[in-house]
Amino acid sequence: MKMKAVQTAALKGFSMGEITLRPFAGDNMMVVRVEAPKGAVAPGHAHPHEQISMIISGSVRFRIGNEERVLGPGELVHIPSQAEHEAEMLEDALFLDIFQPVREDFLRKVEEE
Repeated sequence: MKMKAVQTAALKGFSMGEITLRPFAGDNMMVVRVEAPKGAVAPGHAHPHEQISMIISGSVRFRIGNEERVLGPGELVHIPSQAEHEAEMLEDALFLDIFQPVREDFLRKVEEE
C-alpha cells in the first residue's frame, strides 16, 4: 500500500460556474477542496452520496430541505444521502466537502478539463 498525500491547492480541478472543485479520492471516500467567490451559488440539488462540509474560511449559507444555517470557519454540516440542498457564498469561501462513496462524476469531470 502506498501513501497518497497532496497539497489541496495543487490538485487538478474543474469549474461549476464560478465555483472551483479539486477532488482527492481514496477507495471509498473523497475530499473536495471548494473555492468559491462571494455571491456564488451551488443551486438546489440532491445526490446519493452522504456529505459533510467543513468551512475553512469565509461564510456560507447552507439550506438542507427547509432548514437554513450560516456557517463560518471551523464549522461543519452533515448532508444526508438524497437530501435536497444548496449553498450560497456570503463571502469568498474555502471549504472541504467530504463524500462517501466516491463521486465518480467529479473524477470524470477532472479528466475532461
